[in-house]
Amino acid sequence: MEKWLDVGAAVFAFSAAVFWFVSAYGKLPPILAYWDATPENDPFRTAVTFAATMNRWAAGLSGASALCMAMKIFVQR
Repeated sequence: MEKWLDVGAAVFAFSAAVFWFVSAYGKLPPILAYWDATPENDPFRTAVTFAATMNRWAAGLSGASALCMAMKIFVQR
């Protein structure tokens, strides 16, 4: 069981790193000024929303990796 928790932690940690890389990779388009509200199809808003979604998934996968390591501590006892 402990080996599977180690493998799970490694897989989750690697996946989190991939998601963080994807969120940080690429250039942001220029910011355009709008009078009222930013439209849904604005390129900058779309890019920032995508990066935030990738960061959310990466944080969740990082938490799953930490949970696997915490479970390993309790299984060893």
